[in-house]
Amino acid sequence: MMERLKTIISLIIIIIFLPFLVTFVVQGDFLNQSEQEDTSGELSDPDTEQLVLILAHEMPVSYEEEALKAQAVIARTNLLYAREKDGAEPESISRDDMREQLGAEEFQKCYERLKSCVEDTVGEVVSYKNKIVQLPYHFASAGKTRDIGEVDDDDSMPYLKAAASVDDLQSERFLKIEFISKTQFRNKLKEAFPDLEFPEKDINKMASVSRRDSSSYVLIVDLPGQKVSGEEIRNVFSLNSACFSIKEVDGQVRIVTKGYGQGYGMSQYGANEMAKQGSTYKEILKHYYHGIKVGPVLKNKKSD
Repeated sequence: MMERLKTIISLIIIIIFLPFLVTFVVQGDFLNQSEQEDTSGELSDPDTEQLVLILAHEMPVSYEEEALKAQAVIARTNLLYAREKDGAEPESISRDDMREQLGAEEFQKCYERLKSCVEDTVGEVVSYKNKIVQLPYHFASAGKTRDIGEVDDDDSMPYLKAAASVDDLQSERFLKIEFISKTQFRNKLKEAFPDLEFPEKDINKMASVSRRDSSSYVLIVDLPGQKVSGEEIRNVFSLNSACFSIKEVDGQVRIVTKGYGQGYGMSQYGANEMAKQGSTYKEILKHYYHGIKVGPVLKNKKSD
């Protein structure tokens, strides 16, 4: 009798609680699915997530995959280098800003493309003599990248040698020609160098290029009683690069600038053209950075 009573009670309990159990299981699966959908595109490795957003900030997502992979390796290398030196990490775009710029559907597609490039190069960095290095890059050169040894006696970046990048001449940003009045030209120089006296009319006496490097970037500009760098003049006039020329034409000052960026390291436009022609990301990196290796992250090999 007792056994039969226990059986009846058990059946009643099952009947009462079975709907709750089914609901719990179904809702649990639904919640798990919702969480997966809400975190679509999220990566478990925060460094990988960060690299994707750095890459999105640094290079157009429409570029060839091998060019994007080259930039992903550069981003990873610069990120680890900054951490070793306790320096500023590479800038990135936020997911929200990226989504706002692209729209939800395009964002997901672009994010996955960049994520794939980061994952395809996972753990790979650029090293020189077994040390992780800092890698400058720019959008387009003046036809050839720069050799830092022609500018700076410091040999800390011997991998920055001149490299041909003639495809950069096709870039929409390669050439810029602008005219300003002599008065504007003089006033900008006077504002930047208030201790100097600039003549009213003679352009050559106001500012004259006296030295260039082998890639045609300006190294020295002669001002009245002072020599300044090409980069200083570039900053004064907000020029696209330090590969510029200054000349008087029809009573105005004509400034012609070639290239976009500082000219050292990888040209992004050139890298994209190399990728179109079949070069791999490692071939691109080794073209623009002399004597480097591309491989796994080095452990216990911190720079001095």
